[in-house]
Amino acid sequence: MKIENDVPMPISTRARKYPFLEMNFGDSIHFEEEKVNGRAYRAAMSTGTRHGMKFTARRENGGLRIWRTE
Repeated sequence: MKIENDVPMPISTRARKYPFLEMNFGDSIHFEEEKVNGRAYRAAMSTGTRHGMKFTARRENGGLRIWRTE
Protein backbone atom coordinates (compact mmCIF):
# COMPACT_ATOMS: atom_id res chain seq x y z
CA MET A 1 0.00 0.00 0.00
CA LYS A 2 1.34 3.42 -0.96
CA ILE A 3 0.33 6.70 0.67
CA GLU A 4 -0.18 9.47 -1.87
CA ASN A 5 -0.69 13.18 -1.36
CA ASP A 6 -1.89 16.02 -3.60
CA VAL A 7 -4.45 13.76 -5.32
CA PRO A 8 -7.61 15.84 -5.88
CA MET A 9 -10.93 14.39 -4.78
CA PRO A 10 -13.31 13.86 -7.72
CA ILE A 11 -16.45 16.00 -7.93
CA SER A 12 -19.55 14.21 -6.73
CA THR A 13 -21.84 12.96 -9.47
CA ARG A 14 -24.62 12.22 -6.98
CA ALA A 15 -27.90 13.75 -8.06
CA ARG A 16 -29.22 16.36 -5.67
CA LYS A 17 -32.88 16.34 -4.82
CA TYR A 18 -33.13 20.08 -4.13
CA PRO A 19 -31.39 22.80 -6.20
CA PHE A 20 -30.02 24.84 -3.28
CA LEU A 21 -26.48 24.97 -4.67
CA GLU A 22 -27.73 26.55 -7.90
CA MET A 23 -29.65 29.31 -6.10
CA ASN A 24 -28.46 32.91 -6.22
CA PHE A 25 -28.95 35.57 -3.56
CA GLY A 26 -32.67 36.42 -3.37
CA ASP A 27 -33.91 33.25 -5.11
CA SER A 28 -36.62 31.20 -3.41
CA ILE A 29 -38.42 27.88 -3.71
CA HIS A 30 -41.94 27.06 -2.50
CA PHE A 31 -42.65 23.57 -1.13
CA GLU A 32 -46.30 22.57 -0.82
CA GLU A 33 -46.32 19.11 0.76
CA GLU A 34 -45.98 18.86 4.55
CA LYS A 35 -43.65 15.86 4.32
CA VAL A 36 -41.35 17.65 1.87
CA ASN A 37 -41.31 20.86 3.95
CA GLY A 38 -39.25 19.45 6.80
CA ARG A 39 -36.88 17.54 4.55
CA ALA A 40 -36.29 20.56 2.33
CA TYR A 41 -35.70 22.81 5.34
CA ARG A 42 -33.12 20.42 6.83
CA ALA A 43 -31.43 20.02 3.43
CA ALA A 44 -31.22 23.81 2.94
CA MET A 45 -29.75 24.39 6.39
CA SER A 46 -27.15 21.63 6.04
CA THR A 47 -26.27 22.72 2.48
CA GLY A 48 -25.78 26.25 3.73
CA THR A 49 -23.52 25.12 6.54
CA ARG A 50 -21.35 22.97 4.28
CA HIS A 51 -21.07 25.49 1.42
CA GLY A 52 -21.02 28.86 3.18
CA MET A 53 -24.54 29.84 2.10
CA LYS A 54 -27.39 31.10 4.26
CA PHE A 55 -31.06 30.30 3.87
CA THR A 56 -34.20 31.38 5.68
CA ALA A 57 -37.68 29.87 5.59
CA ARG A 58 -41.22 31.08 6.22
CA ARG A 59 -44.58 29.31 6.17
CA GLU A 60 -46.63 30.48 3.21
CA ASN A 61 -50.00 29.37 1.78
CA GLY A 62 -50.00 26.03 3.58
CA GLY A 63 -46.43 25.30 2.51
CA LEU A 64 -42.91 26.50 3.11
CA ARG A 65 -40.84 29.01 1.12
CA ILE A 66 -37.03 28.93 1.42
CA TRP A 67 -34.91 31.91 0.33
CA ARG A 68 -31.18 32.13 -0.16
CA THR A 69 -30.15 35.14 1.91
CA GLU A 70 -26.37 35.09 1.54
